[in-house]
Amino acid sequence: MNKLMIASSPLKNNYILMKKAYILKPQEGKLSKPYNVLGMPVHLKVAGIDTGGQMSIFIAEYKKNESPPLHLHENDETFYIIDGEFIFQAGDEKFTGIAGDTIFIPGNTPQTTLTVSETGKMLFTVNPTGNVEKIFEKLDSYKEMPSIEEIVRVHEELGLKIVGPPLHL
Repeated sequence: MNKLMIASSPLKNNYILMKKAYILKPQEGKLSKPYNVLGMPVHLKVAGIDTGGQMSIFIAEYKKNESPPLHLHENDETFYIIDGEFIFQAGDEKFTGIAGDTIFIPGNTPQTTLTVSETGKMLFTVNPTGNVEKIFEKLDSYKEMPSIEEIVRVHEELGLKIVGPPLHL
């Protein structure tokens, strides 16, 4: 019986390279540590390199009132709420999601989320991968929280656009 590969495989350019099926335990990811995306830990579970650029899968952990700026990109995004309660904005529509809910947001739709519960956790996919991993890598490289101007610049440089502020309760 073949065993699944686990995250102890060798690293190349910070990625765990897998040419076979693999399993990553809850706090493991394809990288040696999660991305720090504007203060939120984001674990890369399936990289674009694994899927020929067709998709990336992440698990992110959130604290109450955390919200990325309203943004858009050409990629479709699907969220599955593992734990917590969130408000989603997709275009002009706002709705609440709780653990067990799945949310789909088509590409080129202005979007953001807001964590309503004390903590939350979501799995999300980005299809196709596009530059999302590159943006997370760039944001992770800052030693201190970048200015909003720098966040906008990095997003625009990589083909994403900030179109509004984060959500607030």
